[in-house]
Amino acid sequence: MASDPRDAIWNETHHLLYNASYTEELETALLARWTWLDSVTKIAVAISSGSAALTGLVFWKSSDYTFLWPVFTSVSTLLAIVSKELSVAKRLKVHAASVSSLAALRTDIDALIIRMKINPVFSIADFEEKLLTLRNRYKVESDEFPYDLLLTERLRLKTQKKLNASWHPR
Repeated sequence: MASDPRDAIWNETHHLLYNASYTEELETALLARWTWLDSVTKIAVAISSGSAALTGLVFWKSSDYTFLWPVFTSVSTLLAIVSKELSVAKRLKVHAASVSSLAALRTDIDALIIRMKINPVFSIADFEEKLLTLRNRYKVESDEFPYDLLLTERLRLKTQKKLNASWHPR
């Protein structure tokens, strides 16, 4: 007995949905990491800036803490330089745009699945074309996934585990 090509479309659509969901989760996690780094840098620079010199005076008044102010200002300056060199603002924009695009893609894949459920004898040619269009969108989005300093194997595994748990709840 020959297999129904609709089964292949179903399988590929679910596989694409999983990949798009994983990539979206990964991008969301990276966006959160870069946002955290950006926030810490901005707060440290604000505290150590000239307008916050009062904080420095507090440290100078207590002889136990005089060494802290130069260390803190040096660290915040270093953070500001690193933030600029790593193009944190640009990375935030790239990851935010990617999360948005992947969420839209995931919604479109979900819509295709719903349409296949509603009409189980769907047109193979039409739905194959729709699936290939969605796969091309995913390919374009995943090709734009930049090398990222904050992307670690641990983050990949954590994201994979989280996604698997949401797809296969116990």
